[in-house]
Amino acid sequence: MNNPMLFLTILITIILAGAEVDLFIPSFPNLIHEFNLSPLLVQLTLSMNFLSYCISSLFVGSMGDRYGRRPIIISGLIVFIIGSLCCVFAPSFPLLVIGRFLQGIGMAGPAVLGYVVIADITPTEKQAGLMGTLNGIITFAMAFAPVVGSFINIYFGWQGNFVVLLALGILSLSMSLIFIPNTIQPNKTVSLSLTGYLPLLKSWPFMRLFLIICLLVSCYWVFIGMGPILYMEDMNVPIEHFGFYQGTIAAIFSIMSITSPVILKKTSQITCLRLGLWSLIGLSFILLGISLLIVDTPWIITLGMSLYVMPFVFPVNIMYPESLGILPDFKGRAAAMINFGRLAFSAIGLEVVSYLYTGTFLPIAVFMFVFTLGAVAIATLIPTAKKNYA
Repeated sequence: MNNPMLFLTILITIILAGAEVDLFIPSFPNLIHEFNLSPLLVQLTLSMNFLSYCISSLFVGSMGDRYGRRPIIISGLIVFIIGSLCCVFAPSFPLLVIGRFLQGIGMAGPAVLGYVVIADITPTEKQAGLMGTLNGIITFAMAFAPVVGSFINIYFGWQGNFVVLLALGILSLSMSLIFIPNTIQPNKTVSLSLTGYLPLLKSWPFMRLFLIICLLVSCYWVFIGMGPILYMEDMNVPIEHFGFYQGTIAAIFSIMSITSPVILKKTSQITCLRLGLWSLIGLSFILLGISLLIVDTPWIITLGMSLYVMPFVFPVNIMYPESLGILPDFKGRAAAMINFGRLAFSAIGLEVVSYLYTGTFLPIAVFMFVFTLGAVAIATLIPTAKKNYA
């Protein structure tokens, strides 16, 4: 990329979007003791943040297309900083929840529009490589965030994690003010109503990619979400060892994402895409076989998931930039819709798998197989006039 400082700014901002959830989770026991909470109440710090983040995502997409990416990202970071200040100095639990709600509202803009800024100024053929590099570094950061949060919590208390988020928010805001350009001209004709998403909903080429991306991403996040229960509760993995298993999967995903630009340079995107999709079908079938034929064993499941995430990076990293370019004047809304969709698919998937969960890997493996099969079927059996990945 020709502007390394812009890339670094977007990278730090998106890392902040991931860290604002993962960094403070180790503080839950302290929060329960500090404010005399039940586990259900302490989860409000996550659910209220998630709620505001999801709802805001749809509106910042339209606002980014109407007013430009830069002002919405900067405004979002200001709201995030205000929310972080509420969390750092919260004298009561309700104010802490309000702070988390504001953090979710504020982070939606940078998280949704950060990559769009790069897409605005980068040729389409180079975007998949940049997407892979971003995904790889961010996944590494998210994998280590709970570990870092644990040590901060030990030495500085639960407020320490929010101080770190506040500092990262100020750093992101400062760099955004300096390095993020006005990549598009404001377009006052763009509607801020949710009806502004109708052209995307009516575009089958976009909806096709939207469905494939959301189906595949939800497979990964359902496993990550159910992982702590599966490993620690039902396979009796000690908490000090759990990070090794989950971290191995995240590390391999990161390495493949970071190295994907090199692979894409040596072969065509369509070849990587086809191999990735068909490999995912085979590997999801193997995971299903493991769940049916083998007693749940942590290292076997970890090995299977590590193999699954290796080809996983190519469909997501290639299709996401392509989806933003289908309707060029709708890039902000396209990014927002995909962000909302992946969160919604993952949340619904987690609820379904949680309901069917029997203490084994089987419900997770069945979900992953069905959703992977659905994604590949859409990609290969229902072509558009633009591309066919069969």
